[in-house]
Amino acid sequence: MPLKRPFLPVIGGVAAACWALALFCGLIDPLDLYPWGIPPKLKTGGDYSMESTPYLADAVAKNSDIDAIFLGGSTGHFFTPRMMEEMLPGTRHAFNLSYGSPSAPDRAALVRQILRYSHARRLILEADWRYLIPKRDQEMSSSFPIYLYDAIWWNDVRGVDVKTIELSLAVLKREPLWIAAWSEAGEQDGYRRIYDLTHTPAAMAGFRQVVARQKSSVDSPSKLTCEEMDAIGEDLVPLARTLSARGAEVDVLIPIYSWFMYYSTGEQPDSIQPLYHANFLNDQLLMRRCLVRALDGLPRVHIFAFDDVPGLAADLRNYFNPGHLYNAAANRYILQSIGRGEHRLTRENIELKNSEMRRDVVGYELTSEKVWTFPQ
Repeated sequence: MPLKRPFLPVIGGVAAACWALALFCGLIDPLDLYPWGIPPKLKTGGDYSMESTPYLADAVAKNSDIDAIFLGGSTGHFFTPRMMEEMLPGTRHAFNLSYGSPSAPDRAALVRQILRYSHARRLILEADWRYLIPKRDQEMSSSFPIYLYDAIWWNDVRGVDVKTIELSLAVLKREPLWIAAWSEAGEQDGYRRIYDLTHTPAAMAGFRQVVARQKSSVDSPSKLTCEEMDAIGEDLVPLARTLSARGAEVDVLIPIYSWFMYYSTGEQPDSIQPLYHANFLNDQLLMRRCLVRALDGLPRVHIFAFDDVPGLAADLRNYFNPGHLYNAAANRYILQSIGRGEHRLTRENIELKNSEMRRDVVGYELTSEKVWTFPQ
């Protein structure tokens, strides 16, 4: 007798297969979310794309060998673990958890895992321009896997896909927690293409026109207050205090945007983002002051800024676009300086450093021929 509903066995079989795969991934636990499973091995050398790092918070935090963690956005992605191990004294095993477009909600999710599990002795936290935005106006990226870090355990099933199955098989075979889709190679090709487009004669001529157009408005006053930058007081300060009390070093790094960026942001005055306004320069200077007011004086907590390094932020050739430093030697120098405690912002020097930066940016002409080199 023919089945009245011939598709039911097929649907049931597919459902059973899906649950079997979910059970397989859950038992292997490749992302180290649970107290069981096979502890994953992370790939050495940091060959992880920005797309992959939001999935790795637990695996990184629970790895007792990792003694230094970098947590930042796309501007922080270029500080590789090998650079950190080379330039930060005493660092043996580092990991960079930076990813694109972080917001207060998703950064908080990763920080919870770090505070809960990690015994790293050093955290480098990048304080990018998103700290200018009040938390009420920040939205988590739709691509961020918050379901892995919430309190609803059955949400984790959403993470079962082809990549998770590949990762489970890799862990089962005692291979590193890595798949080809997470390789940095494709990203690097993209950065180089953007760099080449940014540095054509036509592009540079256009940039000089931007500087000329924005010269009279680049020093526009900030309309923000420290209180509006509530992610500093509500998120960053408690994190720094907790890690400091544990005896860890907390290095707050302000990204080195090119000085041209402060002109280019004024070209989109109708944007709701604080980045795209003529007063971005003074917003940034205010944020530096707010960070110092909130953090300077806490034990083992230091704030670093590098706009005063001659030829670095002033030369667009160090960047693949106005906001992203693209000079490996410069990244090494920054880490070396952090390890030595150089280029710090403090209560004693913040007003002088801000005054110097404002003078340099306002006087910028995009004509620098100086090529920055690693100081010997």
